[in-house]
Amino acid sequence: MKTSLIALVTSLAGAAFAAPSAQPVERQSTHYPYSIDTLWLRRYTDNTFRINFSLTHRTDSGEALSSTTCTTTWNPSVPAGPENPVACADPTYTFWFPSGILSLLDYEIATKGPDGVASAEIVEGPKYACGGYEGDLEGIIYECRTTNGGAFYLALE
Repeated sequence: MKTSLIALVTSLAGAAFAAPSAQPVERQSTHYPYSIDTLWLRRYTDNTFRINFSLTHRTDSGEALSSTTCTTTWNPSVPAGPENPVACADPTYTFWFPSGILSLLDYEIATKGPDGVASAEIVEGPKYACGGYEGDLEGIIYECRTTNGGAFYLALE
């Protein structure tokens, strides 16, 4: 009985030391003021690329405030980059690619709007897929697009 009593006391003492602190835990809050809700990026037969996406401005709790469409076309010999931000349909918002787009499967996109500059990495995976174009439009060789209702949330910089 002494052995099991000692084990019990040791166990309870260990649990007391491992108990959570009464001090509040400070958590870093990341604000995602913008989201890309629908995106497609296409390569055309004339060797140009075009990106089109819906950009949504969000509250701190994630509710949509407004939405705009953003689009641009470029030649891959001069990758799209940060030199010239592109205005969206609502000129309050601009976007650019901080490191250019060297791969359609993985790139960073940044936007500037009323809440400041925010960015996200667009990466092929469950919510962004790439492959041959299977639609009805002519002249498109390859397409990457959001799938499964995927959205990308841009964090403030």
